[in-house]
Amino acid sequence: MRKLFFLSIIIIQLIACKNSSNKISDNIAKVDTFTIPKNAIPIVYNGYVLAQGNVDSVHGSFLIDTGSDWFCLDSIFQYSNHSKNYNYHHSTVSGIGNSFQKITVIKDSIRLSTGKISYRTTDVSVINMKPIGGDLIDGLIGTDYFVQSILAINYVKEYIKIDKNIDSVDISDYQVLQMKKVKNYYCIPLSVKINDSVTIKGNFIIDTGSPSSTLTSSIAEKNNLKKIIKRKARYYTTYGGVGGESSGYTFIADSLKISNYCFGNVIMSFSLDESGVLAEEEYMGILGNNILDHFDIIFDFNKNNFYLRSNENFNSPFILDKLGFFYVDRFKTMGGWVVTGLFENSAAEKQGLRIDDKIISVNEIPIEKISYKYQKNNLTKLDKVKIVIKRAEGIKNLELKLSPLL
Repeated sequence: MRKLFFLSIIIIQLIACKNSSNKISDNIAKVDTFTIPKNAIPIVYNGYVLAQGNVDSVHGSFLIDTGSDWFCLDSIFQYSNHSKNYNYHHSTVSGIGNSFQKITVIKDSIRLSTGKISYRTTDVSVINMKPIGGDLIDGLIGTDYFVQSILAINYVKEYIKIDKNIDSVDISDYQVLQMKKVKNYYCIPLSVKINDSVTIKGNFIIDTGSPSSTLTSSIAEKNNLKKIIKRKARYYTTYGGVGGESSGYTFIADSLKISNYCFGNVIMSFSLDESGVLAEEEYMGILGNNILDHFDIIFDFNKNNFYLRSNENFNSPFILDKLGFFYVDRFKTMGGWVVTGLFENSAAEKQGLRIDDKIISVNEIPIEKISYKYQKNNLTKLDKVKIVIKRAEGIKNLELKLSPLL
């Protein structure tokens, strides 16, 4: 959706359900392994869905974003790896956030390939993506790449599979929903019960480019959610998406229903943005990976059908965040994890953590030794954490006693 949603790799790994260790393990780098189907493409799932591919023969890691219809490249990746003198023009782009980003657009033809699929296009936008999503993201692949294909995503075994038509896919135990095109977004109907007095029903964007699920500010204002929801935690960020600054509230919805599946005590957000994607009125909000990753999902872009079946994550309870800040992993390009946002009144904010602080160690472990698997599964379980941060005026040590934000 011409954006990357800001919520960070570790904060919004909010695991869903159907109705503590304080020490970092010595086995930090362990990664689970599965056998994936023939012709499947391995992914890294860290809140974002990242697949390996090549752009004009240069290897990279690309965000699979069904909330977007375009293909774009990160600026650092592009300028570091492509010596070819492309023809450019300049433009601006908006997305999540209250502003816009000035970008460069490559006018020449560029070839993208993942697995056996190849795609050639022009007018490729070059965007500052790593400040929003971290160093693993070298570009974004939107739905135009899959528009005449079947895209299957397996979050648990970490692969995607691309097929020509649905006849070659076993869908016998899947439920199916008709996707509706709203603007350039693929949407499905959801029902979200906020509390006993408010239930929100309507179209939500299916957004594998967003780690979290969020209601728009228009829907929040229409339903007076700021007043009605008593238990909520306000967040703010400078890196909300390509639109920059963004803010909102995290809260616990009574339930969420998608097809015949129902979740209880669902952790969601509602936006306070005054413009951009999360301020629109044509849809209710975004259905992101914190809910989608409880299913094996299939997009049939030929017939506008969306298939889903519960997976191994389905019965896991939602876990309230305790860390209180957002960050992205910028070790490769900046030597640390960069803080991108904070929750108001969190221990992190009270202890003086700032946006743009660079975290260089956690509980005396250098951040380069902490795998994304550990970040995803364990950091939010800690009751206290010691972090060393680097900022312009020097090194600072913080010890945070963590407790649920709500």
